[in-house]
Amino acid sequence: MNKTRGCFIFFFIIFLIAAIFIIFFLQKTPNTNTDSTLDLSISNTYEDNSDDYLFLGIDERENQNKFQGLTDTIIIYHAGSNGVDALISIPRDTKVELKDHGTNKINAAYEFGGTEMINEKIYELTDIGIDKIMIVNFAGFKNIIDALGGVSITITEPLHDDKSGSDFEPGTYNLTGEQALAFARNRATAKGDFDRMNRQKYLLSEIFKQKANFSIIPKIPAIISILREETRSNFTTWDYMKIGYRLIKNKNNLKMLTLPGVSKTIDKISYVIVDDKEAKSYLRDNLSK
Repeated sequence: MNKTRGCFIFFFIIFLIAAIFIIFFLQKTPNTNTDSTLDLSISNTYEDNSDDYLFLGIDERENQNKFQGLTDTIIIYHAGSNGVDALISIPRDTKVELKDHGTNKINAAYEFGGTEMINEKIYELTDIGIDKIMIVNFAGFKNIIDALGGVSITITEPLHDDKSGSDFEPGTYNLTGEQALAFARNRATAKGDFDRMNRQKYLLSEIFKQKANFSIIPKIPAIISILREETRSNFTTWDYMKIGYRLIKNKNNLKMLTLPGVSKTIDKISYVIVDDKEAKSYLRDNLSK
């Protein structure tokens, strides 16, 4: 009887949580920006049963909210149809050819050609077709971290960088939004952008592990408000529900991947050279069951 009663209570709690999520998302799902300069439509469709969500961190300062510019962060959340989930970082300095703009870095693709151009470049490098996009500016990143109550991070080496604002000695910290942004943007270490991408994935994985639980429920209204103001996306209510479920289910088995590449200076410009065949093989190996 106690066991039956316990199961009933458990499923009732799950049902109640789902109901709360549905109520908030149906009433307050973030709206796609109606500004005609910000096109979040997906023109390319790919035959793939997996769900692939592109998150772009825009290098945009406080109170601008134009969601335009270079992409400081390019991360794909891959929710595999085979149950394998992964965060895939694409180096912002990856060398690509952009229509009408010649040789460039992939972080300029969104600025020059919007979602269509960056989707095409990602597909060329990875064979991954993007389904939905979320664009986050610096203020949105910081405010979401603060709304979650910060995030506990262990830092293993000194991080001092005037450009990002990071100033950390080794140790464990409960980072505020401002500190988390500085930690995520630091490039002043031995491997530069590759170290930075590893820190970003580590930070995201810790957010999922620490915050994807019942404690997030009272924080939902504040998070929804931030998503409305400080992000732009074409996510639907169902997308949020699917992502939330997958992250809670797989948060301890989430793979952290970075496209393989080598740094090279060409005409005094630093690039990351990614071989698309090698990148696709790497992803196939890591995203298989």
